[in-house]
Amino acid sequence: MPSRSKKEADRFKGPSKWCQYILARGFVSLLQHMPIGLSFRFGRGVGWLLWKTLKKRREVVRRNLEVVNACLMQARAECEDVGMCQSGKAGASKSGQSSAMPDSPSAIEDQVREVFRRAGANLFAGFPFSRLSVEQMESHLTVEGMQHLAEALEAGKGAVVLLAHMGPWEALNQLPHFITKQGISAPLASLFRPLNNAYLDDMIREQREALGTRLFSRRDGFHKPVDHLRSGGVLGILADQKMREGPLAPYFGVEVPSSPIPGLMHRRSGAPMVAVSLETVGSAQWKLIVRPVTVPAETDIANRQQMATVTNQALQLSVSKSPLDGFWLHKRF
Repeated sequence: MPSRSKKEADRFKGPSKWCQYILARGFVSLLQHMPIGLSFRFGRGVGWLLWKTLKKRREVVRRNLEVVNACLMQARAECEDVGMCQSGKAGASKSGQSSAMPDSPSAIEDQVREVFRRAGANLFAGFPFSRLSVEQMESHLTVEGMQHLAEALEAGKGAVVLLAHMGPWEALNQLPHFITKQGISAPLASLFRPLNNAYLDDMIREQREALGTRLFSRRDGFHKPVDHLRSGGVLGILADQKMREGPLAPYFGVEVPSSPIPGLMHRRSGAPMVAVSLETVGSAQWKLIVRPVTVPAETDIANRQQMATVTNQALQLSVSKSPLDGFWLHKRF
């Protein structure tokens, strides 16, 4: 019988899936019990090794960075033309963009190598976060702009949190602790793509939900996450993933198929949006920044392309502050 005719639960189970689960669980457990500084350095080493050996992947990263660099250089030139880059606000943006403006072939190769090393460090260092106390986390992760989330929640319609693939993603599971510490009372949830291994999927779900974050997948449809927002909850969405289909909207100056989900959630629930970025600021040191997202008054929120443009602009701002933390290992443009 073809695998497509089987139930999804049956297709993602079996002896081979169980063996994958046992190996993955052992490896994840090892990483979770590592000191976070050691896992960070180990991840950078693995990233460097992959940079040395994966020639085709290096080309993918280089092409992505060329697009990002060109967009940021154009933005800087336009800023200077109107004389705004000397102000404190523009200057902060300028300093955040400087690492993405190479002036020689060797400089962009340095960027490519650093993307691999940061991707490894962020991935491996993310696992120990699940075992840290709040006090221990605060020595590795600083949080700024949480007041923007509090302001978004004041309307009582919940909040959509736009997340980009940057930084140690697993650290985002600790958001319930930081939100509670800021005096914000709101249930947290996130959209989750089920893994093609039922045993691993159950393990990841159990670990993440144990930290206070509810998970919704495509199996839940739109009603459950929308109801979560309408009840005043916070919903995180990894919104910068590559899409095969979707409304075309500019991202770093290139029209790309984009996720319509944040816009749909905003339209159906009325929940305001905020964007969250994770930036590497040192060895095993990160900064989580919450920024408000403004939907222009002239935007037709029923128009998927217009809402995707708003979403992409917010994500672009987040990533442009620390572009080498972006996950550029797949063809994005």
